[in-house]
Parts: sequence; C-alpha cells; structure tokens
Amino acid sequence: MQSFLFLFTLPSLIISQTSLSEILRRSDRSRLFDTLTEIVHEEYKDKGQSSDQIVPVQYQRREASIAAANEKLQDILYEGDILVTPQFLERVVDASLRRQGNRLKRQAFLDATYPMSIWTEGVPYVLHPSLSLSSRASIQRAISFWHEETCINFRPRTNEVQYLNFVGNGDGCWSSVGRDTKSGPQPVSIGAGCSHFGVTSHELAHALGLFHEQSRYDRDRFVTLNTNRVPRRLLYNFAKIGDDELTTYSLPYDVGSVMHYAPTEFAIDRRFPALTSVDPNLQFAMGNLYGPTFVDVALLNVHYNCASKCRSALNCANGGYIDSRKCDRCKCPSGFGGRLCDEVDVSFSQNCGGIVQVGEDVRRFTITIRQSGMIREKDCIYHFVAPPRRRILINVLQVDGTCVEGCHLDTAEFKMVADLRPVGYRLCCNEQRGSRLVSVGNIVPAIFQSTRKTYSIRFEYTLQAVRTKRRVVQSDMQQTIVDVEN
Repeated sequence: MQSFLFLFTLPSLIISQTSLSEILRRSDRSRLFDTLTEIVHEEYKDKGQSSDQIVPVQYQRREASIAAANEKLQDILYEGDILVTPQFLERVVDASLRRQGNRLKRQAFLDATYPMSIWTEGVPYVLHPSLSLSSRASIQRAISFWHEETCINFRPRTNEVQYLNFVGNGDGCWSSVGRDTKSGPQPVSIGAGCSHFGVTSHELAHALGLFHEQSRYDRDRFVTLNTNRVPRRLLYNFAKIGDDELTTYSLPYDVGSVMHYAPTEFAIDRRFPALTSVDPNLQFAMGNLYGPTFVDVALLNVHYNCASKCRSALNCANGGYIDSRKCDRCKCPSGFGGRLCDEVDVSFSQNCGGIVQVGEDVRRFTITIRQSGMIREKDCIYHFVAPPRRRILINVLQVDGTCVEGCHLDTAEFKMVADLRPVGYRLCCNEQRGSRLVSVGNIVPAIFQSTRKTYSIRFEYTLQAVRTKRRVVQSDMQQTIVDVEN
C-alpha cells in the first residue's frame, strides 16, 4: 500500500488475556487457505529463479521477525500477521480465480465501506496491562510517528465504543486492516518479540488501513515469487489482493517499504530468498525494519485526505507533497529538503554533505561515518549531479556496513531511477562489492547512514560513456575522502 488500502469488518472481539487461537477457529480458514495455496502454485509454478541463479548472502540475524514471532499462528493469520474474516478470504479467492481466467482488471478504487473504514474522528486507544514496558514505549513511539507524519490524531480512550486495544498476551504481532466498523475494542497484538519500532509502526499501519506492499495486484512487475523456495502449504501468504479490495493511489511500488516482506519471509532456506526484486540492485532494500518510508507515509496521507487540511496548495518538487501539520512546507522524499523539496537535505554534520559535480573523469569517493559516545543516527546526504541528459555511473569498490535484510541500519542508498520517492539502491553487505549502478537521470541523491556502528564505502563515479572510450589514469585520479564522527 503503497502498501495499499483495504477494508473489511470483523466480528466484535474483546481481548484481555484471551489468545488468538481461542478467538478464531482454524477450520474457518483452512479451506480458503488451501484454495489460495493451489491458486498461487498454479500461477507461479513455471516461474521464479533456480537456486544456482542466486549468490547466497550471509545476512546477520534480524533484530525482529514478525513471521518468527507468529510461527504458531501460521494457519490462523493471513500473510503472517493479519486478522481477516473468511468472507474477506472468499473475495480474495474469487478475485484470484478471475485473474487466472484472464479477465481484465478495472481501475483501482476503494470498496463500498470507505470512508467508514478509516478513523475520521481520530484514533482512541488503550494500552493493556499485559504489555511489556518495552512494547509500551515502542507503541507510543509508533503513535507519535504516525501522528506527526499524517493528519491522523490519536488520543487515550475515555468512553469511546470503538478504539484500538493494544495487547501483549503472548500471541505475537498482528492486527486487522483499517477501522472495524462492527467491533468495539479492535485488538492490535504486540506480544513477545514484537517491541521493535519497525514492527509496532507496521502493525499500527495495518490498523490505520495499510496492507502489505507485496500483495499489490501489480507486484509481479517489481518482485518475483520463487514458489520452489516456500513450503507449499504456506503459499497462500503470497496471494495478490484484487483491485476491488485496495487502491494504490497511483503511488509507486516500494521494495523498501516497512510493509514489505523480507526476501526470506516464509523461505525454506534463508540462504535462498522467496522474493527477488526484478531490478537486482533493489534486492538488498527489501525487508526494511527501520521504520515507515516516504511512500508508506504518503499513502496514509492520501488515504485520509490530509491535503484538505491546508487552505492552499504548494508546488512541491521531486515528488513531495504538502505537510498537513505545517501547511507552509512540503514533506520530502529522503535525500531532499527545503520548504519545497528542491534542496539537498541537511546532513548531521557540517563536515559532510552537499553537491558533487560529475564529469568525464573517473573520480573516487570514500566516506566513513563513525560512532562514539552516545550512539545515534548520523546521515550524510549528497547529490551527485551530471550535465543535463547525461547519466551517472557508479562502481562500488568496498562496502563495510551492517549486513541485514533491508540494509536499514548502517548503509548507503543511491537513488538511481526516475521516480525519487521510493527507497533506492542500498548497500550494506560485502557481497555488493563490484556492483555497477547506472542512473536514469542526471541527479543521484545519495544517503550515507550510520545508526549503530561505523559505516564505510568506497566507489568510483563518472559520466556514463556515450560512445568514446574513456581513459583512466590511476595515479592522477581525483579522490574525495570524508571521515566524520561529530
């Protein structure tokens, strides 16, 4: 949704210490899950990659995994963490069967329950005593984030009948999607292993109306499902949602969305991903747990019609849009700043960041961002700029970061494609040495980030050759070396 939106209703659920297994019967869903499994298997049986097409990456262990936390609930929850009704699953099955019948899809639109399925009057919430201290802190952080980044208002519940009930009863991380118009307390479970901000912001986004990014009906243009790497009984988790249940609002697909599966989610062997990006350079951006992306936030802003809170429009550049909390400013894609998103965003230190002009000569760039004392996020932001109608070539020589799925900790990100809103090419793993990146346009925003430990990268940059052969004299190569700590 962009992740995308959709709406359905659940029977009224009141949760105190009741487990999810006691609320929902597995038999209500098993038949429909089995049907979806066969549909997905049939659609993708002759597609995907063989294992010899993949170079295994030695990822570090993930800090949090929704699929792992919910492993005991795999045959109850949809897509690993979503609470749905059998009626909704039946609609997914029907839409999947229609697609296989080669019927044309309609233009995306919202279903009949919108706008009843969004929290138009704000979101009352309760933090149940079963929550751990760390879960409570993370939930409050997620609430603050979505409040600040959208026009959605949150408030502790007083006497409201409908509200979000955050519980921590040990049944993992899960939520329904959108406001449940037929329930009173609407449960959002933040149980054991779910207190990471990437998880709480993800589950709260579900409750506000976002579905998983890889469930978009257009996902096959951007990621490939390798069914040979997923246990057959779990293939239903990769069914696409039809356009009569969601809308993308014409926002771009974002592999780096916090609502996107990690590449090895539900995989038989973590060395071989279940999902691979069509653009190989985006593979390492998949599985972000750092928090919602620009596109995630933009989707909820559009879904809740936040722009209507401002009396006048702004001419935001580079895919930005008006900030409904500060109507005189735009909200900008990562890498951009200024009131209208037409400037290089501010770096953490005056000793890094700015504009780098790219010419015919091959030049070398080395940047190291160090952590000392109090660990904090440190971003150095550059724009590599070529002459009009010229492209930029980047050859990666060395990467020293924190190699996790999503590359969301200590990493570099190069935005090489025309649409600058989604997450770009991220580099955090040693296996990415030798990567060759070519831009679509003449401007490449580059974000170098350290959140936990020292991050370092070395690369060469130049104009993409047109026809003439470029001569490189190593001894004369101009080098930029940036080493920042404060």
